[in-house]
Amino acid sequence: MTDTIEMKRQFFDSLKRGTGEAFLILKANPTIDFSDLIIKGAVTNYSYDNQSEGSRANYIYRFIQRSKQKDKIVEAVLTKLQSEKNDYWGLDQMCDLAVKFYKAGHLGAKTALYSRFEKNSLKEYEFCGQDQLIVIDGINGILKVAEIVGKTLFENPDDYEESWRIDYFQKRHKSIDIYAELKKASTKNKYIKAYYDSILKNKWILPRRRKIKRFTYELIKESIENKRYGFLSSKRNNELTENEVEKIANEFLTEKDNIKKERYLRFFSSRKFPFDYKPIFQIASGKNPKKTRLVEYAIESLKHFKADKIREFAIEKIKNKKNPSDYLCLLVSNYKKGDYKLLTEVINRSNDYEFIHSIVFGLIEIYQANPTKECQEPLELIYNKMNCGLHRIEIVEILNETNVLSDKIFEELEFDSDDEIRKIYRRKKNGR
Repeated sequence: MTDTIEMKRQFFDSLKRGTGEAFLILKANPTIDFSDLIIKGAVTNYSYDNQSEGSRANYIYRFIQRSKQKDKIVEAVLTKLQSEKNDYWGLDQMCDLAVKFYKAGHLGAKTALYSRFEKNSLKEYEFCGQDQLIVIDGINGILKVAEIVGKTLFENPDDYEESWRIDYFQKRHKSIDIYAELKKASTKNKYIKAYYDSILKNKWILPRRRKIKRFTYELIKESIENKRYGFLSSKRNNELTENEVEKIANEFLTEKDNIKKERYLRFFSSRKFPFDYKPIFQIASGKNPKKTRLVEYAIESLKHFKADKIREFAIEKIKNKKNPSDYLCLLVSNYKKGDYKLLTEVINRSNDYEFIHSIVFGLIEIYQANPTKECQEPLELIYNKMNCGLHRIEIVEILNETNVLSDKIFEELEFDSDDEIRKIYRRKKNGR
């Protein structure tokens, strides 16, 4: 009994993280009923960044296909789909699963999807399912989408719907004149008419590609003055000439306003400060002015410099801060053999997903800049604690490129929740 409990714990831990270990556990233990845990993974998207990673339906569906309790899981997911109100990313994942269920012969999936879609017009229900409904039921699905969305448009004249979803369907179904179908239906349904009129008025057009101009001093200066933060930390800052960078650095040294100084440091977090690091170090080792992130960006700017003073500062902070995530980047240029022990100790401070995600940025930067086989212990440890598939890609790539990707992790990659990781598995297996 104890072994079964521990196996289920390992299974669910892996499933929440999105790694392939869970699938290998399922295969190796055919007598254990994991169905309740699979249901949890099906109705909730456990990824760290749901929007960036998207639905894990493909990943979860592998477990459902393999499970001996398949019918129980399908019924539970479809029941939850119809009752769930607010969890958008869980709903999106369940809608994707409903499509897979329907295509596999579970006809009740379409009924369940329609049932939940009808509730979208109710105020307390999160809107979901329109793309999946169109996939399952084609023209009929589009007409239902047009009716439900059109009801909102009819009741809120300032709202609108763009045409891209209908245009995409038309592109994939050239034998159907979907606009004609909508026009015909609009003559009998005021909500569909509101939808049809809106997509005609708001035709979606691909933006024309503009010639990208070189990043310049003028662009950075404008960003500093007008708070256009996205430009300030761009890798394209490397396009500036040395003279331009020196001009910006001189302005930073004379700037008195802390808010603007922070913006200058955002720039120098991605483009090395061209003079001595000491003015930046003074900020990094001081107190942070209120309502700024001045110290944070000073620390980021110091990562480009190698100096004993910076390393000593980094080690002291990493050892003594409970969460030293802001200071890890200082080892990018100041890493020494054996530092993996300290980094491993940091990772072992907590299993909390937020904590782990906060430190993974620094670890990746460190080992991308300092390829070494001793990355294996800390990176494997954080791999086994993290539910972010996007950063897992970078961790696996570093392990692979330094030739320390273990056989255990390699086997798991085939069944990972992230498609890019599965591609790494296929490339490595094929010797490319």
